[in-house]
Amino acid sequence: MTETVGGVTESGVEMNRVDLDGADADRVERWRAEVEAVFESRTATSREAFARAREHIPGGVPGGLGFMSPHPVYFERADGAYAWDADGNKYLDVMSGDWLLPLGHCHPDVLDATITQLRRGTTYCSPHVSLGADLAAELHRRLPSMEQIRFTASGTEATMTALRLARAFTGRPKIAKMRGGYHGTHDLSLVANGRFADPGAIPPGLIPGVEDAVVLLPYNHSGESEQILDRHADEIAAVIVEPILGGTGMIPATPEFLARLREVTRRHGMLLILDEVVSFPMGVHGAQGHFGIEPDLTTLGKAIGGGLPLAAYGGRADIMSLVDPVLDPMTQMRHATTLGGIPATLAAGLAQVRALTPEVHDHLNRLGEQLRQGVRDIGRRRHAPLQVTGFAHVFGIHWTPTPVVDLETALTSDKAVTNLLTTSLYNQGILMFKSALGTVTSPMTDDDVAMFLDALERSVVDSGLVG
Repeated sequence: MTETVGGVTESGVEMNRVDLDGADADRVERWRAEVEAVFESRTATSREAFARAREHIPGGVPGGLGFMSPHPVYFERADGAYAWDADGNKYLDVMSGDWLLPLGHCHPDVLDATITQLRRGTTYCSPHVSLGADLAAELHRRLPSMEQIRFTASGTEATMTALRLARAFTGRPKIAKMRGGYHGTHDLSLVANGRFADPGAIPPGLIPGVEDAVVLLPYNHSGESEQILDRHADEIAAVIVEPILGGTGMIPATPEFLARLREVTRRHGMLLILDEVVSFPMGVHGAQGHFGIEPDLTTLGKAIGGGLPLAAYGGRADIMSLVDPVLDPMTQMRHATTLGGIPATLAAGLAQVRALTPEVHDHLNRLGEQLRQGVRDIGRRRHAPLQVTGFAHVFGIHWTPTPVVDLETALTSDKAVTNLLTTSLYNQGILMFKSALGTVTSPMTDDDVAMFLDALERSVVDSGLVG
């Protein structure tokens, strides 16, 4: 072992650096030079846009998302399953706006509803006569556990408020989350996440001592998680969990793990919060319907907004009563958001959720499994340590012989290799997170999946790391 390489994901944890032997390290460096030269030749306008944006925007990316090395790719338009960058390159989009667009770009129902409402006003700082109630009723129909619902502007705000609500309802000071679990950019979420996946490493800027309010659980390890929860039974207000551990690599929970969490939290009077920000489009009733889990609270975001900033939290009526100002205001927990549930976003969200029909879900899930099976076939055919995780419409690609089931096994993936795989995919017209995470969307076809798989196999062969 002579060289150490690695990288930082743009959506998820910073993976461990992986040692390569001398020959493989040399191959990776040659491959890096090749793919980056092609990338630079295709994205000259993006390189210029990056230089201009950096004058006033840190990293050249307005919201922090989308940064990549050697520079971000800047886009001008998108439609259906495709997007076009500033240099005119056309891409099959498997990023989907960071999981925002299960219906693809510019779905006509979503566009029509949004434009119609925009002409009537973006917001009034007072409720629209029907949009909020209609979308809340539609979400309750799909997710019956959400008896009452409040809207926010982002998933970060939704999970932050749900966790505060759990503490207010139970009177307990701590929350439990998964190692590597990501629930937005608020303090509690960032403990043991991102570049600071090690529980002993604290991200800068967090409130001092916040890590003491977080109990960490090992994802997909039922027995160990139960023991930890038993030890902290009187302190923990809620356990928050993603049915698919998104930023760590699109790792599905096992049914047994979620069922055990539900049983243990009920036994100890803890709330179970299911973070369905990523998993909601996996079926008409979300992941909770698929797994048969009834959480106390659910958080939603991304895919309920039609590409606009909309999220939600909701659950049992007795818990949600704590934010109901009709009741005794002295007992209420304050929740107010200027841009949460404004009419323009509610109109887009209602159109999108209604368009996610059973037929659309079936199409998404079929294409998702077709893609994942194709990746497995490439790994076997090329004798490569190529793995794919995911469920329904989402997937994650890993370069490791170790089965990926949690944070620790995800850390074994060689991020130098997967980073270059995705750069190679960019060069072949595939828009994908550099963290090797992706999703299918409803405008995609069997031919689009075949295109993705052909490009991935060429990239694996071009790496020089397989026979």
